[in-house]
Amino acid sequence: MDISERNGQRQTHQLQGWLNEVETTKTQVDAILEKYTQRGHCFNRFSPNCCSNYSISKAAAKKLLDVQRLLDYETKEEVAITPVPPPVQEVFIPTTSTSSPFANSNIEEALYYIRADQVVGMIGIWGMGGVGKTHLLRQINNSFIGDSAFNHVILVSGSQSCTTKKLQKEIAKKLKLPLDEDASAQASIVFNFLLLDDLWGRIDLQEVGIPFPLGVVGGFKRKVVLTTRSTNVCGQMEVRKKIKVECLNDRDAWSLFLEKVGEETINSHPSIQSLAKDVVNELEGLPLAIITIGRAMYEKKDPREWKYAIDLLKKSRLDQIEKQSSEDLEKGLIEEFDSMSEAYNIGHTLIGNLVGACLLEPANHLDRSVRMHDVLRDMALWITRDNGKNKNKWIVLRGETPRAKHMWHEAERITLMESEIQQLPPIATAPCSSRLTTLMLSCNLELRELGDNFGALVSLTYLDLSWCGFVHFPKEICVLVQLQYLNLANNKISSLPEELGSLVNLKLLILRNTRVRTIPQGVIAKLKYLQVLDLCEVWGTEGGNLTYLPLLLFEELECLSDLKGLGICIEDTSQLNRLIMLPNVSVRWLGISKLEKSTSFSLSTTFLGDDQIQMNLAYLRLFDSHVTQVVIEGDHQSHTWHLQALETLQFDNMDSLKEIIWEGVVPGVLFQALRILSVHGCGMLNDISWILHLPNLRELWISSCTSMRQLITHGADNHGENFADIVDTFSCFHIIFLEDLPELVSIWHSTFALPALNTICIQDCPKLKKLPFLPGNIPSKLQSIQASKSWWESLEWEDSTIKTSLQPLYMENLSGGVIIEI
Repeated sequence: MDISERNGQRQTHQLQGWLNEVETTKTQVDAILEKYTQRGHCFNRFSPNCCSNYSISKAAAKKLLDVQRLLDYETKEEVAITPVPPPVQEVFIPTTSTSSPFANSNIEEALYYIRADQVVGMIGIWGMGGVGKTHLLRQINNSFIGDSAFNHVILVSGSQSCTTKKLQKEIAKKLKLPLDEDASAQASIVFNFLLLDDLWGRIDLQEVGIPFPLGVVGGFKRKVVLTTRSTNVCGQMEVRKKIKVECLNDRDAWSLFLEKVGEETINSHPSIQSLAKDVVNELEGLPLAIITIGRAMYEKKDPREWKYAIDLLKKSRLDQIEKQSSEDLEKGLIEEFDSMSEAYNIGHTLIGNLVGACLLEPANHLDRSVRMHDVLRDMALWITRDNGKNKNKWIVLRGETPRAKHMWHEAERITLMESEIQQLPPIATAPCSSRLTTLMLSCNLELRELGDNFGALVSLTYLDLSWCGFVHFPKEICVLVQLQYLNLANNKISSLPEELGSLVNLKLLILRNTRVRTIPQGVIAKLKYLQVLDLCEVWGTEGGNLTYLPLLLFEELECLSDLKGLGICIEDTSQLNRLIMLPNVSVRWLGISKLEKSTSFSLSTTFLGDDQIQMNLAYLRLFDSHVTQVVIEGDHQSHTWHLQALETLQFDNMDSLKEIIWEGVVPGVLFQALRILSVHGCGMLNDISWILHLPNLRELWISSCTSMRQLITHGADNHGENFADIVDTFSCFHIIFLEDLPELVSIWHSTFALPALNTICIQDCPKLKKLPFLPGNIPSKLQSIQASKSWWESLEWEDSTIKTSLQPLYMENLSGGVIIEI
């Protein structure tokens, strides 16, 4: 029994009964012995009374049997059992300064849905690794100590390798229940509040043994709270309430770091506090990183140590930080796809998954691009560099010029984007044993040459030279026969060399927004593996289109059997008819100009050709034409046709355009995916009221429309529909940019709801004196109003509370242009 008690067990009821019986029997034995002793004392010798002797002897013999039975108990019965666990087992919570108001609100929200909500049974707490999900879960666990709301509160860890059997085993251990090798038998465990930490995939909780349904059923309350890094897991587990744990704000991040590093170290030198704040800024509010680095810098009282730490952070050498989910990331290239739309869908899905797993986050409020948290970026680079052992394997620099000559034969990937380089570091004269496969040099406007030895990079497969200063096509590229991706967009290149035809392995050639005027005959036809060819917005130096004959170009395009994405600008409908006749060519980006053969232009199924174009066209630009009306008409045989991939629609320099007419088609059906509408240089256009029918429109860019007085009229359109009855039209509307609209007096009626509106930018609209808002309908997500100070101060307000509400959102735009990254 002593051994069992030292192991945390307690006496069984049977053992308690045995001990009680032993005490009773001992008392009875003592009484028999006392009688025997008294008999001898009475007569000073053995008693001659045979009856008395017989009675004592008989009682002793009977009691001897009882004693023997009690002595035999130990070999027949268990002496101890595991005690029933308490309803809540307190868990250790490290003392930190993360109790910011935001963190407290997470706890309060979670406890509300656990204690008070009658419907929600499954609650998901999600966020990036190291952000404090486990910390929050432990606080929830301990908040139920002394609370009788649940019979049992169980906190267990899921982990990446979690299975039903492992989960059952951990729960049984917590409840101190016997283990059964059979999962079905083990599922007889019953409890009513489970805290499940760090779940990576779906677990069937009913199979584990959790009674369903969850929530409040028949007077019994059953809840499950799980933590995970991915919203996908929340979906798989049928979570009905999600709570995202965010990184710390600047104040809380500094408090936590100060707690871990200690004020003695911070105050040990006048420079250290400033350096320490630089360190915290690099960590961007991630609690795990702050704690880890804070502990590492404890007792570092020399400023040079802090400067070195900052250098390490900037160079992505953050070995101690948790790996997050980065070890699950692969190369990420989309190898197989049937169309460009499919490829883009896959890409957006991958990005969405990474955002959902907190590995990427929106780079700005427009959601046009994504970024990686610096700590995750550092960890990803550390992993790709063989856990920090090969620092030159991946070289990622921005805003600085590399000086290392040996990087060309050590690195596998190099990114020098926006590095202000004018020339590349020297490359070995002989072909190197380089493993370099990826080189990204975009956004270096002063870079005009690659150097004679560039052809030594024989393993290169991916080359991005977009937004550089090239005037001539760098012929050094043409010896890189392994090249599969070449991007020369937004350069001033005037012609392509015949040597380009040597790049027979090219899959993607991007020449968008260049000044190419001539392409040698036969060059395009030689690039037989091309999957993407972007010649959109290719202009000559004098503003003309390609002098290369379109007929010959179309013949060469017919040779490209793998072409899945084409970008091209064409003139008039005859060239379009030739384009849509190309077999197996999917047009992704299309510009059409010079449609002045008639006063009306019809955009229809006949005009756009077969399903390939309608299914894949993502960008359509109508420009430099003198038509007075554009008629967008439906198919009389089928009223369901739509441009399912079209995201951007532009009307540019249509100076005679007066109206856009819809015949036999509803704009919202035709343009289901349209996100961006741009109207520029349409001087006769009075309004664009039809945009109210576009369900997914997010961005509206209107400029240089000199006759436009009101964007959206408050009345009926040419279908007779009342705009005021369209209630959900602007549910996605995100940004509006208005520039050079001298007659504009009104944007839209103040009753329109704009729940997603984020940014307004207005320039050179002198007659616009009012913003379309009432005190009760100012968009809750509105973050900025960008305009000149003089215009802002000239606005008229029907209610002073509107100006009071909007004043904090105003941003002076001194540049005269939009302060938005497009």
